[in-house]
Amino acid sequence: MNAKLNWLGIIVATVVAFFVGFLWYGLIFSEQWMALTGVTDEGSGDSMWMMLGVVQTFVTMVGLGWFIGRDGGGGWMHGLKIGLIAGVCFALMTSAYGFIYQTSPMGLLPIDWSHLLVVYAVGGAIIGGLRMKPKA
Repeated sequence: MNAKLNWLGIIVATVVAFFVGFLWYGLIFSEQWMALTGVTDEGSGDSMWMMLGVVQTFVTMVGLGWFIGRDGGGGWMHGLKIGLIAGVCFALMTSAYGFIYQTSPMGLLPIDWSHLLVVYAVGGAIIGGLRMKPKA
């Protein structure tokens, strides 16, 4: 049950995942997302929420790193597979509650789910593939 965590991969994956979120919600789908959620430019960049987002992303990547390390395999492709499995089975299914029970706008579904799949897949690939070289 003991898994060795790849801290370098986890930290890099956290930064990359947060950047993907910026691209997704701040640039690529910004107008559509803001229209569907009612968020305005004035309320979208609160630094406290951004910091909580970094913490949330870090905890997610630690969990993903634990799954990748526990499985014992290595390499970016292995991490990608674990990331996709975790993304579909945990992230997508958990976020589905908002669409099933809380009446989130269905237009958010492709935006949110594609973001989660990319974050988990890229995060898994980074954690699985980015390793520090052992000291000589």
